[in-house]
Amino acid sequence: MTCVEVSSGTAQASLPITFGQPFKAGQLAASQGLVARDSTGASVPLQMDEVNSHVDGSVRFAVLSAQVSNLQANQARLVNLYSAAKTTSTPNVPASPAWNMEIEAKIYSGNTVTATLVARPQDLLVQQIAQNKGRRLAGSVATEYTVVAPLRNASTNEVHPHLTARLHTRIYEGGARIRTDVVMENNWTFKASPSNITYDMTIKQNGQTVHTQPKLTHNHHARWHKVVWTGTAPQYRLRHNMPYFLDTKVAWNYNLGLNVPSSVLADEAAALAASNTKPMGSALVTTYFPMTGGRPDIGPLPRWTALYLITQDDRARASMMANADAAGGVPIHYRDENTDQPLDVQRYPNITLGYPDRSNPRVPEGSGSTEWTADRAHQPSFAYIPYLITGDAYYLDETLFWASWNLAINEAGTRGGALGLVNQEQMRGQAWAMRSLSEAAFIVPDSHPQRAFYKAMLANNINWYATRTASSTEMSPLGALGLFDEPAATIPWQNDFMGMIFARLAENNEPKARDVLNVISKFNVGRFMNDANGFCASKGAVADMLIANPNNMQYFSTWSALFAANFSSMVGRACSQVPMNEEAYPGDPQAYAAIARGTLAAAANAGVSNAAAAYTKWKGMTPALDEEFRYEPQFAIVPK
Repeated sequence: MTCVEVSSGTAQASLPITFGQPFKAGQLAASQGLVARDSTGASVPLQMDEVNSHVDGSVRFAVLSAQVSNLQANQARLVNLYSAAKTTSTPNVPASPAWNMEIEAKIYSGNTVTATLVARPQDLLVQQIAQNKGRRLAGSVATEYTVVAPLRNASTNEVHPHLTARLHTRIYEGGARIRTDVVMENNWTFKASPSNITYDMTIKQNGQTVHTQPKLTHNHHARWHKVVWTGTAPQYRLRHNMPYFLDTKVAWNYNLGLNVPSSVLADEAAALAASNTKPMGSALVTTYFPMTGGRPDIGPLPRWTALYLITQDDRARASMMANADAAGGVPIHYRDENTDQPLDVQRYPNITLGYPDRSNPRVPEGSGSTEWTADRAHQPSFAYIPYLITGDAYYLDETLFWASWNLAINEAGTRGGALGLVNQEQMRGQAWAMRSLSEAAFIVPDSHPQRAFYKAMLANNINWYATRTASSTEMSPLGALGLFDEPAATIPWQNDFMGMIFARLAENNEPKARDVLNVISKFNVGRFMNDANGFCASKGAVADMLIANPNNMQYFSTWSALFAANFSSMVGRACSQVPMNEEAYPGDPQAYAAIARGTLAAAANAGVSNAAAAYTKWKGMTPALDEEFRYEPQFAIVPK
């Protein structure tokens, strides 16, 4: 089916690995399992967990754990995956692992320690093992428990109302190696008086200090994490079969043939090294989301993620993971203490995070300033690809938190309460909110308690767009989406954002997504294919357009009428004599021309009529982008 490549700088007789793996629709039935063999043909023990399914019921994604033997230093070993009869294996877990985690946090007010908090969750882990509770991975290679450990005041034994440790505890080799992803959260939704908390922290295992965290200020409604090991931490590098990975359609078809200069990756590493990657640090993320203009974190995927997909270089990976971790510090994380899950607007249809006075139930506002200003219209995709490659619970939760925030930030009345609609927003905000919802729906495991919620939220929104785009009164006959607050106008490049999102939804066979895509592609593709009908392709990438007469809201129904309304001085000229607008920036990989390239390629991959021809034409008109995409590839999507 596919393979991953495992390598290490040191020889390792026994190497347990866990990673994420997407699959093509229809290729791995729900009734099937997997087996693995290495490049010598030897069998490799393998288990499959956390399955997410395609619309047709076949496996879309799974977390895989394998036990690789006798890996030599600097040897690249392929682990090949084959479909097989489904099997299960018995977890190899001791009743009481030699884990004995201890977390101590000293709380500060200024320079004064006001309390010492302690968590000793060994008994909780033992109970969960005995009762098979809180188990996420389960098999002979890896078994993982999520242990939620309250932090208690060492003097009074009272549980701290806000600070909580969430320990994703993965047991390998009968407990000889235990990987614990220690997640510190300050993000309960309804607890009174949420605030920034200043503390330092020590993590011990079996009495030995394994990590010391100097004093930091933990933002309200934020989280951070640190991985620690009991026993020897396995050292390895894992690379996916990236052509297959992208063929699964979990992401857009980035140009794997781009020759990214080593200097670009070196610069990325240098920039990351100079940034703040400590807990609550922003790494390379723009902290003021509403900042306008092209940015490396704006696109269907951020620059660092696109660089990783194209190169799988360690420097790009480090940047991608650090920025995913930085997202944890943004105060958008709301965990419902009644369910222990991210906030659910179906459960609370009248809740709103953006307007606390109008929220029912009321959500206490956090006190304490942070460097972050988040908004939907400029949000990057942070943790989706990191989860797809690692399978780590931290990045799954991070993806779900962002999707939940996208739903709950608007007033309940504007989102249809429990419907969770995201349409009352700038078009780019709608696009990125839809991307966030699709990311959650595409990776949340079938067994997850919020699986139905995220699927329903995505479906509700697709259905809304399907109804709108089918309406002759609300929709331009040329396929342009009018602005929600100015319906006679549109922004072509934000239409392109919507086109990219719906192209991926259509490729993944989400019901009605293709209907929406076909309508909006009339505009996104048609802007580049109607020279003969009076609209010159050179004007296809501009800042904004009128799509209707603002005096009577009569939509322009022909391409020549649309052109005349927006470029009257160019009417009558041959298209060969109509210059491209300077604002298209045809040599800027972050600007309108580049966005259009990505959209046309995405539409072509989704099977939209004429999209491939439009891509070829526009590519020929924007040749400078081919070189520039080597440096900034976030829109470097190509037809398959």
